[in-house]
Amino acid sequence: MAKIKKKTVARAKTKPKAKAKPKRIKHKNRRPRLGLYLLAAIISMVIMWGLIREPQEAPQDLQDMVAKEIIERKESPPKETKAQADVLKTKDKSNKKDKSKPKTVIEEIAEPVIVTQPPEKPKPTPKTGETELDLAIRLAADKLSVPASAIRRKKTGEVIQYSVPVDRSLMDLTYANMIFKGELERSGAVLHRGMDDSNKHTLIFGQKALSDEYHLVLYYDSSIYKSKTNQQTITIVVDDFGAISPELLDGFLALDTQVCFAIFPDEKYSALTRQKASNQGRETLIHVPMEPIGYPRIDPGKNAILLQHTEAQIKKTLTQFITDMPECIGINNHMGSLATTDPDVMNSVMKTLKEHNKVFLDSRTTNVSVAYQVAQKSHIKAFRNDIFLDSPNINQSTMEAKLNRIIQLSKSQNHVIAITHCHNRDKLVYLKAFISRLKKAGFTLIPLSEVGEYEVPEIL
Repeated sequence: MAKIKKKTVARAKTKPKAKAKPKRIKHKNRRPRLGLYLLAAIISMVIMWGLIREPQEAPQDLQDMVAKEIIERKESPPKETKAQADVLKTKDKSNKKDKSKPKTVIEEIAEPVIVTQPPEKPKPTPKTGETELDLAIRLAADKLSVPASAIRRKKTGEVIQYSVPVDRSLMDLTYANMIFKGELERSGAVLHRGMDDSNKHTLIFGQKALSDEYHLVLYYDSSIYKSKTNQQTITIVVDDFGAISPELLDGFLALDTQVCFAIFPDEKYSALTRQKASNQGRETLIHVPMEPIGYPRIDPGKNAILLQHTEAQIKKTLTQFITDMPECIGINNHMGSLATTDPDVMNSVMKTLKEHNKVFLDSRTTNVSVAYQVAQKSHIKAFRNDIFLDSPNINQSTMEAKLNRIIQLSKSQNHVIAITHCHNRDKLVYLKAFISRLKKAGFTLIPLSEVGEYEVPEIL
Protein backbone atom coordinates (compact mmCIF):
# COMPACT_ATOMS: atom_id res chain seq x y z
CA MET A 1 0.00 0.00 0.00
CA ALA A 2 2.81 2.27 0.89
CA LYS A 3 4.38 1.65 -2.47
CA ILE A 4 1.22 2.44 -4.27
CA LYS A 5 0.87 5.69 -2.46
CA LYS A 6 4.41 6.65 -3.31
CA LYS A 7 3.79 5.81 -6.90
CA THR A 8 0.74 7.97 -6.92
CA VAL A 9 2.56 10.82 -5.35
CA ALA A 10 5.38 10.39 -7.79
CA ARG A 11 2.98 10.46 -10.67
CA ALA A 12 1.41 13.53 -9.19
CA LYS A 13 4.74 15.18 -8.96
CA THR A 14 5.66 14.28 -12.52
CA LYS A 15 2.27 15.44 -14.00
CA PRO A 16 3.07 17.97 -16.68
CA LYS A 17 2.00 21.55 -16.14
CA ALA A 18 -0.85 22.99 -18.21
CA LYS A 19 0.37 24.86 -21.25
CA ALA A 20 0.14 28.64 -20.94
CA LYS A 21 -2.22 30.28 -23.45
CA PRO A 22 -0.30 31.93 -26.23
CA LYS A 23 -0.49 35.72 -26.28
CA ARG A 24 -2.55 37.27 -29.04
CA ILE A 25 -0.47 39.17 -31.48
CA LYS A 26 -2.18 42.37 -32.58
CA HIS A 27 -1.76 42.80 -36.29
CA LYS A 28 -1.78 46.21 -37.80
CA ASN A 29 -3.98 45.02 -40.65
CA ARG A 30 -7.07 43.86 -38.80
CA ARG A 31 -9.80 41.80 -40.40
CA PRO A 32 -11.98 44.13 -42.49
CA ARG A 33 -15.42 45.00 -41.22
CA LEU A 34 -17.79 43.66 -43.84
CA GLY A 35 -20.66 45.88 -42.66
CA LEU A 36 -18.82 49.09 -43.49
CA TYR A 37 -17.78 47.78 -46.89
CA LEU A 38 -21.32 46.70 -47.62
CA LEU A 39 -22.68 50.15 -46.69
CA ALA A 40 -20.05 51.85 -48.86
CA ALA A 41 -20.95 49.57 -51.76
CA ILE A 42 -24.65 50.43 -51.45
CA ILE A 43 -23.89 54.17 -51.38
CA SER A 44 -21.67 53.83 -54.46
CA MET A 45 -24.40 51.96 -56.32
CA VAL A 46 -26.95 54.68 -55.48
CA ILE A 47 -24.59 57.40 -56.71
CA MET A 48 -23.85 55.50 -59.92
CA TRP A 49 -27.56 54.94 -60.55
CA GLY A 50 -28.19 58.63 -60.07
CA LEU A 51 -25.50 59.48 -62.59
CA ILE A 52 -26.42 57.03 -65.33
CA ARG A 53 -30.22 57.00 -65.11
CA GLU A 54 -32.13 58.89 -67.78
CA PRO A 55 -33.48 62.24 -66.57
CA GLN A 56 -37.20 62.83 -66.62
CA GLU A 57 -38.29 64.62 -69.72
CA ALA A 58 -38.57 68.34 -69.12
CA PRO A 59 -41.35 70.33 -70.79
CA GLN A 60 -40.33 71.50 -74.23
CA ASP A 61 -41.87 74.92 -73.72
CA LEU A 62 -44.41 76.80 -71.67
CA GLN A 63 -47.33 75.37 -73.63
CA ASP A 64 -46.27 71.79 -72.81
CA MET A 65 -45.92 72.70 -69.14
CA VAL A 66 -49.33 74.32 -69.04
CA ALA A 67 -50.97 71.41 -70.87
CA LYS A 68 -49.41 68.96 -68.41
CA GLU A 69 -50.64 70.94 -65.41
CA ILE A 70 -54.13 71.21 -66.89
CA ILE A 71 -54.35 67.40 -67.19
CA GLU A 72 -53.03 66.90 -63.65
CA ARG A 73 -55.47 69.44 -62.20
CA LYS A 74 -58.45 67.84 -63.93
CA GLU A 75 -57.48 64.30 -62.95
CA SER A 76 -56.45 65.06 -59.36
CA PRO A 77 -58.43 67.93 -57.77
CA PRO A 78 -56.56 69.55 -54.86
CA LYS A 79 -58.00 69.51 -51.36
CA GLU A 80 -58.63 73.22 -51.48
CA THR A 81 -61.23 72.73 -54.20
CA LYS A 82 -63.76 71.29 -51.75
CA ALA A 83 -63.11 74.15 -49.35
CA GLN A 84 -63.83 76.67 -52.05
CA ALA A 85 -66.97 74.77 -53.02
CA ASP A 86 -68.11 75.01 -49.40
CA VAL A 87 -67.60 78.77 -49.58
CA LEU A 88 -69.98 78.92 -52.53
CA LYS A 89 -72.62 76.88 -50.70
CA THR A 90 -72.43 78.94 -47.52
CA LYS A 91 -72.22 82.31 -49.25
CA ASP A 92 -75.83 83.28 -48.61
CA LYS A 93 -75.59 82.26 -44.96
CA SER A 94 -72.42 84.26 -44.37
CA ASN A 95 -73.97 87.35 -45.97
CA LYS A 96 -76.74 87.30 -43.37
CA LYS A 97 -74.18 87.48 -40.56
CA ASP A 98 -72.30 90.56 -39.42
CA LYS A 99 -71.65 92.41 -42.68
CA SER A 100 -69.54 95.02 -40.91
CA LYS A 101 -66.80 92.46 -40.25
CA PRO A 102 -63.85 93.15 -42.59
CA LYS A 103 -63.20 90.41 -45.12
CA THR A 104 -59.78 88.98 -45.81
CA VAL A 105 -58.18 90.62 -48.81
CA ILE A 106 -55.78 88.55 -50.89
CA GLU A 107 -53.51 90.89 -52.80
CA GLU A 108 -52.77 89.84 -56.32
CA ILE A 109 -49.56 87.89 -56.65
CA ALA A 110 -47.86 89.19 -59.73
CA GLU A 111 -47.99 86.88 -62.72
CA PRO A 112 -46.07 88.86 -65.30
CA VAL A 113 -47.06 88.75 -68.92
CA ILE A 114 -44.59 86.43 -70.62
CA VAL A 115 -43.61 88.04 -73.90
CA THR A 116 -42.33 85.84 -76.68
CA GLN A 117 -39.50 87.78 -78.28
CA PRO A 118 -39.74 88.01 -82.07
CA PRO A 119 -36.68 86.93 -84.05
CA GLU A 120 -34.05 89.64 -84.22
CA LYS A 121 -33.95 91.59 -87.44
CA PRO A 122 -30.63 91.58 -89.28
CA LYS A 123 -28.57 94.61 -88.37
CA PRO A 124 -28.69 97.18 -91.18
CA THR A 125 -25.44 98.19 -92.85
CA PRO A 126 -24.22 101.80 -92.91
CA LYS A 127 -25.19 103.91 -95.93
CA THR A 128 -22.58 105.26 -98.31
CA GLY A 129 -20.25 107.54 -96.38
CA GLU A 130 -21.59 106.42 -92.98
CA THR A 131 -19.51 104.86 -90.23
CA GLU A 132 -20.85 102.40 -87.67
CA LEU A 133 -21.28 105.31 -85.26
CA ASP A 134 -23.37 107.25 -87.79
CA LEU A 135 -25.57 104.17 -88.15
CA ALA A 136 -25.87 103.76 -84.36
CA ILE A 137 -27.05 107.36 -83.97
CA ARG A 138 -29.58 106.88 -86.76
CA LEU A 139 -30.93 103.67 -85.17
CA ALA A 140 -31.22 105.27 -81.70
CA ALA A 141 -33.06 108.27 -83.15
CA ASP A 142 -35.47 105.93 -84.93
CA LYS A 143 -36.16 104.07 -81.66
CA LEU A 144 -37.10 107.38 -80.04
CA SER A 145 -39.24 108.46 -83.03
CA VAL A 146 -37.06 111.48 -83.76
CA PRO A 147 -37.77 112.61 -87.36
CA ALA A 148 -34.70 112.12 -89.54
CA SER A 149 -35.24 115.59 -91.03
CA ALA A 150 -34.83 117.16 -87.58
CA ILE A 151 -31.34 115.73 -86.97
CA ARG A 152 -28.42 117.98 -87.89
CA ARG A 153 -24.93 116.62 -88.74
CA LYS A 154 -21.92 118.91 -89.02
CA LYS A 155 -18.23 118.04 -89.59
CA THR A 156 -15.49 120.44 -88.48
CA GLY A 157 -11.97 119.08 -88.82
CA GLU A 158 -11.89 115.80 -86.90
CA VAL A 159 -15.09 116.53 -84.99
CA ILE A 160 -18.47 115.29 -86.19
CA GLN A 161 -21.34 116.89 -84.29
CA TYR A 162 -24.91 115.61 -84.20
CA SER A 163 -27.70 117.82 -82.84
CA VAL A 164 -30.81 115.85 -81.90
CA PRO A 165 -34.04 117.52 -80.66
CA VAL A 166 -36.03 115.74 -77.94
CA ASP A 167 -39.74 116.24 -77.25
CA ARG A 168 -40.02 117.01 -73.52
CA SER A 169 -43.58 115.64 -73.40
CA LEU A 170 -42.45 112.24 -74.69
CA MET A 171 -39.27 111.67 -72.68
CA ASP A 172 -36.60 113.42 -70.66
CA LEU A 173 -33.00 113.95 -71.74
CA THR A 174 -31.68 111.31 -69.33
CA TYR A 175 -33.75 108.61 -71.00
CA ALA A 176 -32.72 109.76 -74.50
CA ASN A 177 -29.12 109.87 -73.31
CA MET A 178 -29.36 106.25 -72.14
CA ILE A 179 -30.76 105.02 -75.47
CA PHE A 180 -28.12 106.78 -77.60
CA LYS A 181 -25.27 105.74 -75.29
CA GLY A 182 -26.37 102.10 -75.37
CA GLU A 183 -26.64 102.00 -79.16
CA LEU A 184 -23.26 103.69 -79.67
CA GLU A 185 -21.45 101.41 -77.21
CA ARG A 186 -22.89 98.36 -78.95
CA SER A 187 -21.24 99.65 -82.11
CA GLY A 188 -17.83 99.77 -80.43
CA ALA A 189 -17.81 103.44 -79.44
CA VAL A 190 -16.19 104.56 -76.19
CA LEU A 191 -17.61 107.44 -74.13
CA HIS A 192 -14.77 109.92 -73.50
CA ARG A 193 -16.73 112.43 -71.46
CA GLY A 194 -20.16 113.97 -71.01
CA MET A 195 -21.62 117.33 -70.02
CA ASP A 196 -25.19 118.08 -69.08
CA ASP A 197 -27.52 120.75 -67.76
CA SER A 198 -31.30 120.96 -67.45
CA ASN A 199 -31.89 121.64 -71.16
CA LYS A 200 -28.96 120.03 -72.98
CA HIS A 201 -26.78 116.90 -72.77
CA THR A 202 -23.51 116.55 -74.69
CA LEU A 203 -21.83 113.16 -75.12
CA ILE A 204 -18.38 112.81 -76.70
CA PHE A 205 -17.50 109.43 -78.23
CA GLY A 206 -14.59 107.93 -80.08
CA GLN A 207 -13.62 104.65 -81.70
CA LYS A 208 -10.19 103.11 -82.16
CA ALA A 209 -10.71 102.56 -85.87
CA LEU A 210 -11.71 106.22 -86.41
CA SER A 211 -9.71 109.41 -86.13
CA ASP A 212 -12.87 111.51 -85.89
CA GLU A 213 -14.47 112.34 -82.56
CA TYR A 214 -18.26 112.31 -82.31
CA HIS A 215 -20.09 114.99 -80.34
CA LEU A 216 -23.75 114.14 -79.70
CA VAL A 217 -25.87 117.06 -78.48
CA LEU A 218 -29.35 116.27 -77.13
CA TYR A 219 -31.60 119.23 -76.42
CA TYR A 220 -35.27 119.99 -75.78
CA ASP A 221 -37.32 121.19 -78.76
CA SER A 222 -40.96 120.14 -79.08
CA SER A 223 -41.86 122.41 -82.00
CA ILE A 224 -40.95 119.86 -84.69
CA TYR A 225 -43.30 117.29 -83.15
CA LYS A 226 -46.41 119.49 -83.21
CA SER A 227 -47.03 118.74 -86.88
CA LYS A 228 -47.69 115.09 -86.08
CA THR A 229 -51.37 114.38 -86.74
CA ASN A 230 -51.63 110.69 -85.79
CA GLN A 231 -53.41 111.08 -82.46
CA GLN A 232 -53.50 107.78 -80.60
CA THR A 233 -56.01 106.44 -78.08
CA ILE A 234 -55.39 104.45 -74.91
CA THR A 235 -57.62 102.74 -72.33
CA ILE A 236 -56.41 102.33 -68.75
CA VAL A 237 -57.94 99.72 -66.43
CA VAL A 238 -57.12 99.86 -62.70
CA ASP A 239 -57.40 96.46 -60.98
CA ASP A 240 -58.12 95.30 -57.41
CA PHE A 241 -60.78 97.75 -56.22
CA GLY A 242 -63.13 96.72 -53.42
CA ALA A 243 -60.61 96.42 -50.60
CA ILE A 244 -58.88 99.82 -50.46
CA SER A 245 -60.06 102.45 -47.97
CA PRO A 246 -62.73 105.02 -48.92
CA GLU A 247 -60.11 107.79 -48.58
CA LEU A 248 -57.79 106.18 -51.11
CA LEU A 249 -60.77 105.33 -53.30
CA ASP A 250 -61.70 109.02 -53.48
CA GLY A 251 -58.23 109.75 -54.80
CA PHE A 252 -58.70 107.32 -57.68
CA LEU A 253 -62.22 108.64 -58.31
CA ALA A 254 -60.64 112.04 -58.99
CA LEU A 255 -58.90 110.59 -62.07
CA ASP A 256 -60.37 111.06 -65.56
CA THR A 257 -63.70 109.25 -65.79
CA GLN A 258 -62.44 107.45 -68.90
CA VAL A 259 -60.27 105.33 -66.60
CA CYS A 260 -61.99 101.97 -65.96
CA PHE A 261 -62.15 100.29 -62.52
CA ALA A 262 -61.96 96.48 -62.11
CA ILE A 263 -63.62 95.55 -58.81
CA PHE A 264 -63.30 92.36 -56.76
CA PRO A 265 -66.67 90.76 -55.91
CA ASP A 266 -67.63 90.37 -52.24
CA GLU A 267 -65.06 92.69 -50.67
CA LYS A 268 -65.72 95.23 -47.93
CA TYR A 269 -65.97 98.26 -50.22
CA SER A 270 -67.06 96.57 -53.46
CA ALA A 271 -70.61 97.98 -53.34
CA LEU A 272 -69.39 101.45 -52.37
CA THR A 273 -66.89 101.50 -55.24
CA ARG A 274 -69.51 100.41 -57.78
CA GLN A 275 -71.97 103.00 -56.57
CA LYS A 276 -69.52 105.93 -56.63
CA ALA A 277 -68.06 104.93 -60.00
CA SER A 278 -71.55 104.52 -61.47
CA ASN A 279 -72.56 107.97 -60.20
CA GLN A 280 -69.64 109.40 -62.18
CA GLY A 281 -70.61 107.51 -65.31
CA ARG A 282 -67.34 105.57 -65.01
CA GLU A 283 -67.17 102.08 -66.55
CA THR A 284 -66.42 99.13 -64.27
CA LEU A 285 -65.50 95.45 -64.65
CA ILE A 286 -65.88 92.47 -62.33
CA HIS A 287 -62.35 91.40 -61.39
CA VAL A 288 -62.89 87.62 -61.37
CA PRO A 289 -60.31 85.42 -59.56
CA MET A 290 -59.09 82.54 -61.74
CA GLU A 291 -56.68 79.66 -61.16
CA PRO A 292 -52.97 80.51 -61.60
CA ILE A 293 -50.06 78.22 -62.34
CA GLY A 294 -48.89 76.97 -58.94
CA TYR A 295 -52.36 76.68 -57.37
CA PRO A 296 -53.05 76.01 -54.48
CA ARG A 297 -49.65 77.30 -53.29
CA ILE A 298 -50.56 80.55 -55.05
CA ASP A 299 -54.06 81.49 -53.94
CA PRO A 300 -56.18 83.63 -56.29
CA GLY A 301 -58.77 84.24 -53.56
CA LYS A 302 -62.24 83.07 -52.72
CA ASN A 303 -64.77 81.93 -55.31
CA ALA A 304 -62.12 81.54 -58.02
CA ILE A 305 -62.78 79.86 -61.34
CA LEU A 306 -60.81 76.57 -61.20
CA LEU A 307 -59.99 73.92 -63.78
CA GLN A 308 -61.88 71.28 -61.80
CA HIS A 309 -65.12 73.25 -61.98
CA THR A 310 -67.84 72.00 -64.27
CA GLU A 311 -69.66 74.26 -66.71
CA ALA A 312 -72.57 74.41 -64.28
CA GLN A 313 -70.29 75.51 -61.42
CA ILE A 314 -68.65 78.20 -63.53
CA LYS A 315 -72.04 79.46 -64.70
CA LYS A 316 -73.33 79.58 -61.12
CA THR A 317 -70.31 81.56 -59.90
CA LEU A 318 -70.33 84.09 -62.74
CA THR A 319 -74.10 84.52 -62.69
CA GLN A 320 -73.94 85.34 -58.98
CA PHE A 321 -71.20 87.91 -59.62
CA ILE A 322 -73.17 89.52 -62.46
CA THR A 323 -76.36 89.60 -60.36
CA ASP A 324 -74.51 91.24 -57.46
CA MET A 325 -72.67 93.73 -59.71
CA PRO A 326 -75.15 94.73 -62.46
CA GLU A 327 -73.39 98.06 -63.17
CA CYS A 328 -70.29 96.29 -64.51
CA ILE A 329 -70.06 96.03 -68.30
CA GLY A 330 -68.11 92.76 -68.15
CA ILE A 331 -65.23 90.95 -66.49
CA ASN A 332 -61.46 90.63 -66.55
CA ASN A 333 -59.36 87.91 -64.94
CA HIS A 334 -57.46 88.25 -61.65
CA MET A 335 -54.42 85.93 -61.99
CA GLY A 336 -55.67 83.03 -64.14
CA SER A 337 -52.39 82.10 -65.84
CA LEU A 338 -53.62 78.49 -65.91
CA ALA A 339 -57.40 78.91 -66.23
CA THR A 340 -57.09 81.22 -69.26
CA THR A 341 -55.07 78.56 -71.11
CA ASP A 342 -57.86 75.94 -70.90
CA PRO A 343 -60.33 76.15 -73.83
CA ASP A 344 -63.02 74.20 -71.91
CA VAL A 345 -62.96 76.58 -68.94
CA MET A 346 -62.93 79.64 -71.19
CA ASN A 347 -65.81 78.31 -73.31
CA SER A 348 -67.89 77.96 -70.13
CA VAL A 349 -66.98 81.51 -69.11
CA MET A 350 -67.87 83.00 -72.52
CA LYS A 351 -71.21 81.18 -72.69
CA THR A 352 -72.30 82.81 -69.45
CA LEU A 353 -71.05 86.24 -70.50
CA LYS A 354 -72.89 85.97 -73.80
CA GLU A 355 -76.14 85.11 -72.02
CA HIS A 356 -75.83 88.33 -70.01
CA ASN A 357 -74.43 90.47 -72.86
CA LYS A 358 -71.18 91.22 -71.00
CA VAL A 359 -67.71 91.98 -72.42
CA PHE A 360 -64.44 90.23 -71.63
CA LEU A 361 -60.96 91.70 -71.11
CA ASP A 362 -58.08 89.22 -71.12
CA SER A 363 -55.54 90.53 -68.59
CA ARG A 364 -52.96 88.32 -70.34
CA THR A 365 -51.05 87.10 -67.32
CA THR A 366 -49.52 84.53 -69.68
CA ASN A 367 -48.66 84.61 -73.37
CA VAL A 368 -50.34 81.23 -73.99
CA SER A 369 -53.78 82.45 -72.97
CA VAL A 370 -56.61 81.34 -75.29
CA ALA A 371 -59.23 83.53 -73.61
CA TYR A 372 -59.33 86.28 -76.24
CA GLN A 373 -59.58 83.83 -79.14
CA VAL A 374 -62.35 81.84 -77.42
CA ALA A 375 -64.24 85.08 -76.74
CA GLN A 376 -64.01 86.05 -80.40
CA LYS A 377 -65.32 82.67 -81.51
CA SER A 378 -68.18 83.05 -79.04
CA HIS A 379 -69.06 86.35 -80.78
CA ILE A 380 -68.82 88.50 -77.68
CA LYS A 381 -67.03 91.83 -77.48
CA ALA A 382 -63.52 91.12 -76.23
CA PHE A 383 -60.29 92.97 -75.52
CA ARG A 384 -56.79 92.08 -74.39
CA ASN A 385 -54.22 93.85 -72.25
CA ASP A 386 -51.10 95.18 -73.99
CA ILE A 387 -48.98 96.27 -71.02
CA PHE A 388 -48.86 96.45 -67.21
CA LEU A 389 -47.90 100.01 -66.25
CA ASP A 390 -46.69 99.30 -62.69
CA SER A 391 -44.56 96.20 -63.26
CA PRO A 392 -41.96 95.53 -61.93
CA ASN A 393 -42.11 98.77 -59.91
CA ILE A 394 -43.30 102.39 -60.06
CA ASN A 395 -40.08 104.38 -60.31
CA GLN A 396 -39.17 106.96 -62.91
CA SER A 397 -37.17 104.59 -65.10
CA THR A 398 -40.14 102.20 -65.28
CA MET A 399 -42.39 105.07 -66.35
CA GLU A 400 -39.99 106.09 -69.11
CA ALA A 401 -39.64 102.51 -70.36
CA LYS A 402 -43.40 101.88 -70.33
CA LEU A 403 -44.14 105.18 -72.06
CA ASN A 404 -41.62 104.38 -74.77
CA ARG A 405 -43.18 100.92 -75.18
CA ILE A 406 -46.66 102.44 -75.56
CA ILE A 407 -45.36 104.81 -78.21
CA GLN A 408 -43.83 101.87 -80.09
CA LEU A 409 -47.09 99.89 -79.83
CA SER A 410 -49.08 102.83 -81.17
CA LYS A 411 -47.07 102.67 -84.40
CA SER A 412 -48.35 99.19 -85.19
CA GLN A 413 -51.88 99.28 -83.73
CA ASN A 414 -54.65 101.82 -83.52
CA HIS A 415 -55.31 101.49 -79.80
CA VAL A 416 -53.44 100.47 -76.63
CA ILE A 417 -54.96 98.89 -73.50
CA ALA A 418 -53.00 99.11 -70.25
CA ILE A 419 -53.56 97.71 -66.74
CA THR A 420 -52.30 99.00 -63.40
CA HIS A 421 -53.30 98.58 -59.72
CA CYS A 422 -54.75 100.60 -56.84
CA HIS A 423 -52.94 99.08 -53.85
CA ASN A 424 -51.62 102.29 -52.27
CA ARG A 425 -51.31 106.06 -52.62
CA ASP A 426 -47.89 105.79 -54.29
CA LYS A 427 -49.54 103.96 -57.18
CA LEU A 428 -52.14 106.72 -57.42
CA VAL A 429 -49.42 109.41 -57.65
CA TYR A 430 -47.57 107.31 -60.25
CA LEU A 431 -50.73 106.87 -62.36
CA LYS A 432 -51.54 110.59 -62.25
CA ALA A 433 -48.07 111.41 -63.55
CA PHE A 434 -48.31 108.70 -66.20
CA ILE A 435 -51.65 110.00 -67.50
CA SER A 436 -50.21 113.52 -67.67
CA ARG A 437 -47.26 112.28 -69.73
CA LEU A 438 -49.56 110.32 -72.05
CA LYS A 439 -51.67 113.41 -72.75
CA LYS A 440 -48.59 115.50 -73.50
CA ALA A 441 -47.47 112.78 -75.90
CA GLY A 442 -50.74 113.15 -77.82
CA PHE A 443 -52.68 110.20 -76.43
CA THR A 444 -56.41 110.43 -75.74
CA LEU A 445 -58.02 108.40 -72.95
CA ILE A 446 -61.16 106.53 -73.96
CA PRO A 447 -63.35 104.08 -71.99
CA LEU A 448 -63.25 100.39 -72.81
CA SER A 449 -66.68 100.38 -74.49
CA GLU A 450 -65.46 102.82 -77.16
CA VAL A 451 -62.64 100.57 -78.37
CA GLY A 452 -63.31 99.11 -81.87
CA GLU A 453 -65.71 96.24 -82.33
CA TYR A 454 -64.43 92.69 -82.01
CA GLU A 455 -63.07 91.02 -85.09
CA VAL A 456 -64.34 87.53 -85.90
CA PRO A 457 -61.49 85.27 -87.10
CA GLU A 458 -61.63 84.28 -90.77
CA ILE A 459 -61.46 80.57 -89.86
CA LEU A 460 -63.59 79.49 -86.90
